[in-house]
Amino acid sequence: MAGLYFYQPAKGKEFREMDVTYGEEPRQKLDVYAPNDGGSKLHPVIVYVHGGGWMRGDKSNVGDKPAFFTNKGYVFVSVNYRLSPKATYDEMANDVSTAVKWVYEHAEQYHIDTSKINLMGHSAGGHLVTLIGTNPKYLMQAGLSLGMVNSVVNLDGPINLVEYIPKNERYKKVFGHDRQVWAEASPVSYASGQHLPPTMLIGPKRKATASFVKLANISGNKTRTFETHTLTHREITKLLGAASEGSPVASLKEAQNMTIAVEKFLNTYNIEN
Repeated sequence: MAGLYFYQPAKGKEFREMDVTYGEEPRQKLDVYAPNDGGSKLHPVIVYVHGGGWMRGDKSNVGDKPAFFTNKGYVFVSVNYRLSPKATYDEMANDVSTAVKWVYEHAEQYHIDTSKINLMGHSAGGHLVTLIGTNPKYLMQAGLSLGMVNSVVNLDGPINLVEYIPKNERYKKVFGHDRQVWAEASPVSYASGQHLPPTMLIGPKRKATASFVKLANISGNKTRTFETHTLTHREITKLLGAASEGSPVASLKEAQNMTIAVEKFLNTYNIEN
């Protein structure tokens, strides 16, 4: 591991509040991790949404991201949401939006700067945060606006389900068989919207990513990408902000570069302005 450096969290470095309720359903809970600085200043916040194929997963699947980001001055909120088959993708997106509203309404309690609310998600969670970060109806239904989102980081989440589902047919259990529904559930369908939050897409080279970036940029939106080559789908979230002895050196090096790129992207809209 020579030459690779990742933040190693110190005990007691962060304040934690677990299993906080943001809605009436059993899955509508979240965990809050905050810098343990005595509340001396307001902090940007990252609202994180786990993956799991829209059918499984848990807010505890965060790796070392909370420690890494709280050490950088961010509050980190990890969200659970209802899952298929008990919930539709629309209901999942509404859950995430409701969690964002909860964060906004409880900002003072956790010393959060409400002008710096950032969304991050992996896999299915990446799809959901990008969907609510492009289609304004979800945040509007929660009484919020798209302008309240400072940035979006998508960790290898699908953005064009019309292309994705035929290659991953098990997800027809979630989205059905109607290609029009797939299009409506696809963030790329809304990439040409005006005044979208800055968005970072992380993952292997894909046509869908290039299409999203092209459409978003033509409309004057800001995008950034980090193309992975050695990281697996799971390693993209597992190694963000952390090193693992069980991973190949090539993956660890790429994970370090990915972490630097994500931190720089977030700092551009949260720390450096």
